[in-house]
Amino acid sequence: MTRKNKLISLTVIICLITGATFWYHHTRTQQKTLTIGLYTSSSWNVPNGHQYHVIDYAIKKFKQQHPDIKIKYESGIQQDEYRNWLSEKIIEHQTPDLLIVPNQDFNSLASEGAFKNLTPMMKQENFNSQIFYPSTLKAGQYHGQQLALPYEANPTLMVMNKTLLKKLQVSSPQENWTPQQFYQLCHQIVQSNQKKQYYGVTSSYNWQDAQLAYGNELFSKTDGSVQLATDKARKAFSLVENLTNDVSSYNVTSQLFDKGRVAFMPLGLAQYRTYTSYPFHITRNNNFLWECTKMPGKLAAHSTPMETSMFAISSKAKNPAAAWDFMKLLCTNQDVQYEVMKTNMGASVLPSVVKSRAAQKILDEKVIDYHNLTVKKLDSIMRDGAVYPKFKDYNHKCEELDYKIQNALKAGNLETQLFNIQSQINQSEEK
Repeated sequence: MTRKNKLISLTVIICLITGATFWYHHTRTQQKTLTIGLYTSSSWNVPNGHQYHVIDYAIKKFKQQHPDIKIKYESGIQQDEYRNWLSEKIIEHQTPDLLIVPNQDFNSLASEGAFKNLTPMMKQENFNSQIFYPSTLKAGQYHGQQLALPYEANPTLMVMNKTLLKKLQVSSPQENWTPQQFYQLCHQIVQSNQKKQYYGVTSSYNWQDAQLAYGNELFSKTDGSVQLATDKARKAFSLVENLTNDVSSYNVTSQLFDKGRVAFMPLGLAQYRTYTSYPFHITRNNNFLWECTKMPGKLAAHSTPMETSMFAISSKAKNPAAAWDFMKLLCTNQDVQYEVMKTNMGASVLPSVVKSRAAQKILDEKVIDYHNLTVKKLDSIMRDGAVYPKFKDYNHKCEELDYKIQNALKAGNLETQLFNIQSQINQSEEK
């Protein structure tokens, strides 16, 4: 071998060794770095001055068991910008290992294969999925696979103006009230005042709430087609029509509730906790007694609308093992879940946390007057949570349905339009 060839061979060997060493260190660094996709604002659009408190608390806890793993997340991303930010990361092949997933984005991201299937890991570890509220766990399921674990929930409560009910001599509802009893109370309130100064329920109680109240599933589980003309569906639509007719299609706003002129209003737990506590309760100038109960529903119907924020592992994760360990800490560790409930104003996804004395203390913190939200009542509401359909275009279909149904309600011909609306929605899907 000539001197020149020896130099070339030596150069090649040095390059290979250097490249292998670099790749080894690069791989080791990746294995020791966990990246997380987060947004800064509350999942429930309520004030939150401690956006990263829970995640930082969990990181400190995680570091005690995994001191060699570095955790990175990008701060300052607003929730309404998060989906676009995440889409860009996916396109650039820089998807974070672990992702927070808002309730409204889960179906579309799951259908695009953005998440790793957790089922094999759960089976391998004999993971106890019964530690969660059932509906929160099902929120992260798609086509038979567990793609995300629940992190925080925001169930809808029915808030009532106790002062107005007493003034009008209307009985407060029992916890397990039916849709018929709900309508009778609302009708009684409207009929009790000649000048129409008071109303039964705000217009935010909508046709979807009524469908849940009757335990109806509008969408077929097999193909996602809409079914609007079943007996349950018609009863639910009749409830909304009757409520609308009682107020002559008047838009009964939340501002009217704030003024003490409406008896009932659906409200998310996070919003309820925010606006019944100091200082927000004072700024709303409510001079009446609030109380809350479960949404009305037929026996065995899961009538509580509930949003669930989740965590999922990216299907392109470079460090799925660390992502899995950290996700379990966020979603199943009681200490972390206490911090979630305390800081983020929603509810823990763990019954063991929700039913605790510590949780009652959290619910009572900074509360103005007496609002009667006990952990027993919250636990009952959480167990009543509805599970929404799992197909890609669910949100789009709901928006289209809502537009057509609201127009028919305003025109006063919803009953006669149901078959037409059903046909139009299902035909648009075929196209």
